[in-house]
Amino acid sequence: MKKRKQNRAERTRRKRARREEKRNVKGTMTMAEKKIATIEQIRAHMKKKEYAEVINTFADMLEQGNPPEECFGDVARAYFELGDYTRAASWVTNTLSKDPSNIEIRMLLARICQREKRADDALKLYEHILAVHSKALSDEQREEIKRLARLDAQLHSDQTRAAYPHIADLLGLGTSVEAAAAPSPAVPASAASQRVGADLKKKSVDAAAMAAEILSKQIRPQEKCRALNAFAGVAYMDGDYAGAKLLLMETIQLDPGNIDALRNMALLLHEMGDHEKAIALAAKMRKTDFLLLRALKS
Repeated sequence: MKKRKQNRAERTRRKRARREEKRNVKGTMTMAEKKIATIEQIRAHMKKKEYAEVINTFADMLEQGNPPEECFGDVARAYFELGDYTRAASWVTNTLSKDPSNIEIRMLLARICQREKRADDALKLYEHILAVHSKALSDEQREEIKRLARLDAQLHSDQTRAAYPHIADLLGLGTSVEAAAAPSPAVPASAASQRVGADLKKKSVDAAAMAAEILSKQIRPQEKCRALNAFAGVAYMDGDYAGAKLLLMETIQLDPGNIDALRNMALLLHEMGDHEKAIALAAKMRKTDFLLLRALKS
């Protein structure tokens, strides 16, 4: 009886040894080990910007019923980079349900809104991040928000100052949030006029920097032209004719047949005293504009 038990124990030990050997030969891993390996693979693909591989690797894990929650944000980013904003938004929601304070994912959601032409929603998200998560923001994240929000915020600076004070403060578009909350002391009329002049200078567009920023954005050429033309109008209203001219020139170089830019450039040159160039530019337009010609004749 004792010998039989010993034989049974020996057979059990040998079976375990054989299973362990097979596992080592085949590279079989436990679910926990597979999960760790999958996370490492996904992070490696993200680093190499292999976004399709990120999705495929995660899908394999999803089929096994044990997807790593640590990679939800990576999946959202991968879908975003692949242009699938609907799925990206879905995985953003999944990520925030697990990690509500994830700032990077909230910024990604704002970027999705921008890609979907929902500028107001994007600004609301950036404003919320700055207002609620200010202490947790890194300097790099602040600079990223500044870069991403600047174009939409400056296009409607008055609305930005009124509705998004934290963004306005970050971009230097007006009074800081703290100063806005405090009562303003009475100042002499001369000092007030000087302060208004300083505010106007602050609102002026740095045309060269703005043109470079717009041209570097990953948007359609038509949208770049629209933005360049809009900021040329801002520069013109600020009396910065040189800046307006620079922005319009960039628009025309991007789209030589852009009617709005050609018309605005002709009017600008006329106002700057360069009448011959203004008329020559008007002559290049595909359609004759009598209102423009009348303005150039005056």
